[in-house]
Amino acid sequence: AFHELQIKVIDTTQQVKVTEAKIEQLKRTITHAQLTNQELSGLPEGIKTYENLGRIFVAQSLEDIRSALKERTNLANDKIEKLNAALAYILDIKLNKNFLEKNLKESEDNIREMIQHRRK
Repeated sequence: AFHELQIKVIDTTQQVKVTEAKIEQLKRTITHAQLTNQELSGLPEGIKTYENLGRIFVAQSLEDIRSALKERTNLANDKIEKLNAALAYILDIKLNKNFLEKNLKESEDNIREMIQHRRK
C-alpha cells in the first residue's frame, strides 16, 4: 500500500510540474501576441504586412493579423483556465491522499500499540 501511494505521489508531482510548465508557455504566448499587437498599432493603415507561417511569410491585412493575435490570446486564456482547474483538481486529490496517508499511519500505530499492550 505504501509503495502504491509513493508511485501516486510521484505521478501527481509530475502532473503538477507539466501543468505548470504548460501554463507558463501559454502566458509567454499571450505576452508575445500582446507585444506584437502593440507594435502593429503604430503602423499606418494600408501598409503591407506579412504573417509567418512556418518557413514562409504570407501577405495578410493588418486587421487579419490583429484578429489572429486576439484569437490566439483568447485561446491561450481559455487553455490557462482549464489547466488551472485541472491543477486545482490534482492538488485536491493530493490533499485527500495526504489525509488518507495520515489516517493509515495512525491506524498502523494504533494496531502496533494494541499488539504491544497485549504482549505485556
